[in-house]
Amino acid sequence: MKIVLFALAALAPLASAHFKLNYPAARGFVEDNLPQFPCGSFDTPSSNRTVWPVSDGSISLQMGHISANVEVLIGFGNNPGSAFNTVLRKTFTEQGLGAFCMTSFSIPEGVNITDGTNATIQVLTNGDPDGGLYNCADITFSTSAPVPDAGVCTNGTGVKVVAATSTQQPNETTGASTSTSASASATGSKSAAVSALNAGFGGLAMAGAAALAIVL
Repeated sequence: MKIVLFALAALAPLASAHFKLNYPAARGFVEDNLPQFPCGSFDTPSSNRTVWPVSDGSISLQMGHISANVEVLIGFGNNPGSAFNTVLRKTFTEQGLGAFCMTSFSIPEGVNITDGTNATIQVLTNGDPDGGLYNCADITFSTSAPVPDAGVCTNGTGVKVVAATSTQQPNETTGASTSTSASASATGSKSAAVSALNAGFGGLAMAGAAALAIVL
């Protein structure tokens, strides 16, 4: 019994949290404000931007739900507002609690990015029954961006990525039907963030020798 109680106590901090964006550094984090579109109540860009690579970038999250749909978008410029109109990673399902690392991010063809270009990454999940949860990170692109320190982007035990088994997008409420509305950038509202994106696979970096990357 003591062992069971200890295990439950250890999981309590994870279970109580929705999700955190650890790398690149998030603008800020207030648990109760994560449902606020577009950036979990942190709508002002940070003056401390993360230098992020033009290709082969990574994103580190801390997941507090057993299963969640995840999508990654990006908006370009010093302050994109709610114009997150470029998809970096289509909707997929993440399973498991704790550290979660996504890898192999590259800018889609046709998007002109040079050293010094500013942008903001938006990560959204459907961990909240009333709709999406949002975290944003402000970055500056660089072809000489430093590699994150070891341990920054790893996966917890049992964490894995699977194809999204539902058409429900990260912003939709539990049990909501598929939406074909335009992307969030079209109207700059939370409801419009339910976009007609196809469910897909994400990139997953497994710690240790059994490294694996599923690339879009």
